Amino acid sequence: MNKVVSLFLDRLAERFTALLAGVVSSRVEGLHAVAQAEQQSDLEDLARKYEAEGKAEIAMTLRQRAIGLTSSNLAAEALDVMQQVTGEPLRLSGPAAADSTADLRGLPDFGQTPARGRNKRQRPVDGDNINDAMGEPS
Repeated sequence: MNKVVSLFLDRLAERFTALLAGVVSSRVEGLHAVAQAEQQSDLEDLARKYEAEGKAEIAMTLRQRAIGLTSSNLAAEALDVMQQVTGEPLRLSGPAAADSTADLRGLPDFGQTPARGRNKRQRPVDGDNINDAMGEPS
């Protein structure tokens, strides 16, 4: 009887988890769509402003960016961001970046495993007996 109740509660928990995840996902997608629409509207307003000032190239660039914002697949966007973040090594800028390895010349190479030395037994010093050290009679 306990096993049946436990199985029922496990499945019920799975269903609630799936429902909750669906609600959260749809809410996030809605918020994302609203933010995208606001960004597109702002970019279009800026494009009109620059077009009125005679800066047609800037207006065209802004409109292209607004078109590039439309995406319905949040998971693909997140995957692209993660690949960009983790795929390339960090690039440091500034004068220290060009010579960053010069400061590390004195440090050991921790990438290699150290060679193991031989296990030498310690011999008793000054006539000490190993059994005396362990408290055993000789």
